[in-house]
Amino acid sequence: MKKKLQNPKSIQIFVMVCWLAYFTTYLGRLNYSASMNEIVRVGFLTKPEAGMIGTGFFFCYGFGQLISGFLGDKIPSRYMVFAGIAGSASVNFMMAFASGGNTMLLLWCINGFIQSLIWAPIIKILSDRLTSERCKKACVFMSTTVAVGTLTAYVMSAAVIGLSDWRKVFLVSAGVVACISLVWFFGMGRLEKEAQENGIQPVTPVLSDSVNTVQLGLWKAFLVMGLIPVAFSVLIQGILKDGVTAWVPSYIFEVFHLGSVASILTTTLLPIVNIMGVYAANYLNNRFYKNEIKTSGVCFLVASLSLALMILFGRYHVIITVLLLALMTTGMTGANTMFTSLLPLYFTGIGKVASITGVLNFMAYAGSAVSTYSIGVISLLYGWDTTIVIWLVLAMTGSSIGFIMQKTWKTNRNMLNLHEIE
Repeated sequence: MKKKLQNPKSIQIFVMVCWLAYFTTYLGRLNYSASMNEIVRVGFLTKPEAGMIGTGFFFCYGFGQLISGFLGDKIPSRYMVFAGIAGSASVNFMMAFASGGNTMLLLWCINGFIQSLIWAPIIKILSDRLTSERCKKACVFMSTTVAVGTLTAYVMSAAVIGLSDWRKVFLVSAGVVACISLVWFFGMGRLEKEAQENGIQPVTPVLSDSVNTVQLGLWKAFLVMGLIPVAFSVLIQGILKDGVTAWVPSYIFEVFHLGSVASILTTTLLPIVNIMGVYAANYLNNRFYKNEIKTSGVCFLVASLSLALMILFGRYHVIITVLLLALMTTGMTGANTMFTSLLPLYFTGIGKVASITGVLNFMAYAGSAVSTYSIGVISLLYGWDTTIVIWLVLAMTGSSIGFIMQKTWKTNRNMLNLHEIE
């Protein structure tokens, strides 16, 4: 087994390098979502075309998660993550010179697949180089990349569009992402060398008899652990987090008639509030529920209440709408923390952390892929009121699954309990 880092300063740097690596993926992915309304406004793409490009990204990203999960348990994380970040920088550079919608679709699909190489290996390297307790704290901290990355991508895109045009957004992103890829490669190289030379030997995990008997493989783990319904909740979470966030600027632009830059900047309130979702969900889970699936059900309930209030009062003022959307996506950020950061860590003892992470991320981004296109079409054909009602029904479904499956998860996860021996 790989040695664990023990120097506190090195551990802080290690976690920050991991955080920075995943944070940068949002600069190279949400820059398109932030710029989408402007690209449509100037006539370069139609609304369905713009949605299809976002769908292409999420579909390829989600599919790539399956491959990334399997490879992440076999290939060194340092090289996989570097390939993902550096590749994304290259694609962003080419996006700035795209001649039409078909070219953008192809490039953004490639970007989705390349970026899928990043998350599962990062969770794997965290579990490899940190003790169990430190790893859990680091994974919660990693979840803040969603909010901070989204905020930075939208602010950066709005600033560049305000000063120049949407093409420059991709050029700026390419430069920043390329620089961070080098920070990851050389920084992680030094940290892993330190861990091997000066780190501590991990205690030997001994699985409970039930796990030894079952000999859980990846797909058997999903069946035995009752994760099939949970995977459907993850899909819904993807719809309500990434899909909705991608279309918020267009919603604000169409309903409240704000300009493109103002619509993007108004949307930045969402990720600011979303950071609270990461720590609020983790606090609730640690303090009260001690059950990741039940906590996710509570997060979906918060989203349901927010959407119900939005249907009743949202159109009265843009601030009311944005605050309720921020609360809704905050709930989904909390659910995402439970699903893709904490839940996979239970599978450390059977060597399936990256694989489980990959499958759950696949479901999340399958939802993102479906919603990025379908939200554009549904809002165009039936209006935003109908679209929001559909969001509410989905949120209520996710909440129901969480409360129904909580006991099953609590019972079955005991199979994965580890007894550490020196």
